[in-house]
Amino acid sequence: MRVNVYAEELTDNIEIHSKVIEGQEFTGLRIYLHLPVTLPDGTQAQGAFMHHPGDDDSSAVTFWGKRDLRGVLRKALAMLDTHYDSAPMNPASAERHPVLTDADAAADLAGTPRPDYPSA
Repeated sequence: MRVNVYAEELTDNIEIHSKVIEGQEFTGLRIYLHLPVTLPDGTQAQGAFMHHPGDDDSSAVTFWGKRDLRGVLRKALAMLDTHYDSAPMNPASAERHPVLTDADAAADLAGTPRPDYPSA
């Protein structure tokens, strides 16, 4: 199965979930999604899918694992760093995409804006 999630749908609303099934512990990393929509006046908006206060029916993607998920996530980030570091310069800005560091990831999770890095 392949699932496509677009960068503009990703949020910094991330949760860790754990459960035990037949003595085996599973850990899940859940990332909530906000689907962008075009309003009748043509403006774009996105946010949680709320039926009414307290009833959040937002979509999310959960990555479950029996083992530590950090290894595969680090590999994915390293592959993205390699891709962006070796990608040709962006003709619109004549700049290379910067490499995301651990400090940058922490700033992203904290919601700190980074003017040197393209937004999702």
